[in-house]
Amino acid sequence: MGSAHGLACKLFSLLEAWACPHLAPGTLVASHRLWGEGGQCTLRFNHYPPVDPRLLDEAQGRSLWRAGAHTDWGCLTLLFQRLGEDGLECRSKGKSRWIPVLSVEGGIPVNVGDMLRLWSDERLTSNLHRVRMPRTVDECSKSRYSTAFFLQADRTAVIDSGGSNGVMTAGEYFAGRINSNFAP
Repeated sequence: MGSAHGLACKLFSLLEAWACPHLAPGTLVASHRLWGEGGQCTLRFNHYPPVDPRLLDEAQGRSLWRAGAHTDWGCLTLLFQRLGEDGLECRSKGKSRWIPVLSVEGGIPVNVGDMLRLWSDERLTSNLHRVRMPRTVDECSKSRYSTAFFLQADRTAVIDSGGSNGVMTAGEYFAGRINSNFAP
């Protein structure tokens, strides 16, 4: 987890001056502690079990997914995939195409999340992604595993876009996102 956090912070260091020019240098990294009071970084192990091959016929022309289309709520997500266990797809910007994100040796897909989109005053955009159902009988017989590291700002970190998105703490942001799931 420490290595994933270090890599994500390195990416922040490279992005910060362009994506968040209104912030003092080092603000993004300092706002994402791995351990400590208010830290919200998360490591998730994903297991998609084998699928009954009869679903292949049922899924034709239907919207069945192992994980439906969504954006991540936090800042950055690093996804560690096992070779040969593909299925992740990202939506192309401005088009209605889904692009496969294939597993490659040493490759780590990086998703920009909604919180970083706000913090950057939308200079960066969060990408819509999903995990598709298996397409072959061979894929149906196998589990798919991945590990996601979510770099999420500390609860008390102030998210100031320097523009049109206002100012809030990361704790307030996450509370709003959670509450929006339960709005009437």
